[in-house]
Amino acid sequence: MDLLNLTLAEFRTLIEQKKVKDLRYVFEEWHPADIADLLTHLTLEEILFLFKTINKEQTSQVFSYCDIDTQERLIEAFSGPQIKILLEHVEFDDVVDFLEDLPDVLVRKVLQNASDSQRQEINILLSYHPNSAGALLTTRYVELNEEDTLKDAIQKVRLQGKGAASIQTCFVVNQNDRLIGTVLLKDMLTSSEDSLVDEIMETDIISVNTKDDREEVVKVFSKYDLSVVPVVNDQFCLVGIITVDDVLDVIEEEATEDIQRMAGITPFEGSYLQTSVWDMFKSRIPWLLVLMISATLTGLVMESYAHITVALTSLVIFIPMLMDTAGNAGSQASAMVIRGISIDHLDIKDFFVVLLKEMKASAITGLILFIVNVIRIVVFSPAIPLGVAILVSLAIFFTIVLANLIGGSLPLVALLIKVDPAAMSGPVITTLVDAVALIIYFNMAAFYLERFIS
Repeated sequence: MDLLNLTLAEFRTLIEQKKVKDLRYVFEEWHPADIADLLTHLTLEEILFLFKTINKEQTSQVFSYCDIDTQERLIEAFSGPQIKILLEHVEFDDVVDFLEDLPDVLVRKVLQNASDSQRQEINILLSYHPNSAGALLTTRYVELNEEDTLKDAIQKVRLQGKGAASIQTCFVVNQNDRLIGTVLLKDMLTSSEDSLVDEIMETDIISVNTKDDREEVVKVFSKYDLSVVPVVNDQFCLVGIITVDDVLDVIEEEATEDIQRMAGITPFEGSYLQTSVWDMFKSRIPWLLVLMISATLTGLVMESYAHITVALTSLVIFIPMLMDTAGNAGSQASAMVIRGISIDHLDIKDFFVVLLKEMKASAITGLILFIVNVIRIVVFSPAIPLGVAILVSLAIFFTIVLANLIGGSLPLVALLIKVDPAAMSGPVITTLVDAVALIIYFNMAAFYLERFIS
């Protein structure tokens, strides 16, 4: 049996046959995340067997990568001593992550088995807003003093580094615990050990506040290309650090939320397969109800111009195409602006720059669609008058321009009124643009009937 490329069935066979030596080898050689994936397919009894027989530090690492359902099952089944061992080996920011999602009764069970210092640290981390920098930080870092010689500093790295989340960057504080600088480990190792820390430390500090939104934290990591960022309080005292692996989790969560909002879904946590039907229903029904009711606007527009469709029935067959084109154009513009907000830090001050760019792009796009659509109608629908073909194509041109302007501006307006820009895209823009497209279309049709038909 190839222990480096085990299948799920082979892994379960090792458990059933209680081949502890082979299982320990798997835990040593496999990445904890890969083992955690396998645990989702095991029974509780099988998982408990592993946690009882494998090295506690290794099982604790695997626990950190498990999904919340597996973590909840384990915490519920663990005895008090097992929880104490778990807390000794799991990073405290990971502890806080799963405690936030556990039922209150299990949170109390964990806290009751934590030491006084652990309980105090956990309570501090839990006190931060879930979407703040404070909720992402870990208190396990290497702390130095400015008066330390590099020989003493390296000794501190040896002592503190084993439990630290990162040792590549060490943080220098003064007697009041205020952050005054950072030092790279490579600089300490390549400098004279008699030198002082304050001689080689970097005083141009890039940090975040405990109250900063986690999206701001992501921007700091991205802008300065960092792997670790210190977190300070209002007095600029060092509270903890945030590492890049936690930021990657935030990026994934934020991207998932944006995708869900752009699709008209109320954001929910967890994977698709682990989400209950009831939760799926609750996430989808609000926007569907809103859209169904808002479609009344489109219906009223069509009803008010019903006399035009009666006089020129050929107009009706182009309505679906017009609405689809308008909706897609608006969604395209909003998607690019939302990305610009996230990546390029667009703000409301860029409003007119965005409008000008969208107007130019939509004019070119609309012109191409105008030409292609006229040719399409003439070739495939020769019975339709050329005037109607030009009318429909002009409506597409103006609709594209307005749809892009609406789609590009609404996300920026959302920033101004403190609403998530992603919530202003997708269904919202589509509904609004559909109504605008129909109003343009029917007014142009009315003008055409009055001038050329009457």
